[in-house]
Amino acid sequence: MFMKNKISRTLAITAAVSTLALTGNVLAETVNGTASVTVQNGFTLTQTTPLSFGTIVALADADGANSSDFATLKVDSDGVTADVVDLSGATNASIVPISAGTPGQFTVSGAAPNTVLTITNPSAFTLSDPSAGDSKIFDVTAFTNDVVTSGSAFTYDTDATGTLVFNIGATLGTDNSLAGGTAAPVAYDNVTFTGTYTMTVDY
Repeated sequence: MFMKNKISRTLAITAAVSTLALTGNVLAETVNGTASVTVQNGFTLTQTTPLSFGTIVALADADGANSSDFATLKVDSDGVTADVVDLSGATNASIVPISAGTPGQFTVSGAAPNTVLTITNPSAFTLSDPSAGDSKIFDVTAFTNDVVTSGSAFTYDTDATGTLVFNIGATLGTDNSLAGGTAAPVAYDNVTFTGTYTMTVDY
């Protein structure tokens, strides 16, 4: 009699456990999760200060065959170094500064924070009289870069906000491609010579 009751209790417990197991399966719920990623490869690049070679007295060599006779004026990208005039090899051409130039300045914003960017210098370009009254030009070459907000030379890191500010300097040269004249100094007209260039920044 005692054994029969023990067997009955054992069967009852086993049945209860089976019922709980089935109940757990019946009450399980599933749901689909979602995932996304936003790609922002672009950022904003703006010119905040134009590149300026200041105000100068300028003469070019009128002899087109004498292409080595030209003067240069360098505006450094660090914004501190004084402008440098080079008259070596120039007999008729010359540059005399009246007021100092300033490097161009660009700002990157909206980029990835604390990330190195690549800055590609522009190709050589020219400055000309926008009214075309003076046919002579200035050559702009030998670009240099300087980081203002972060990083160091050739390591252009954005800061914690994804911002990078850098300067660009260059060298201005008098026209050495004039034709039809004899070797002699020829003055530039009293106008503001202008030109455009393209700065490229990427990851």
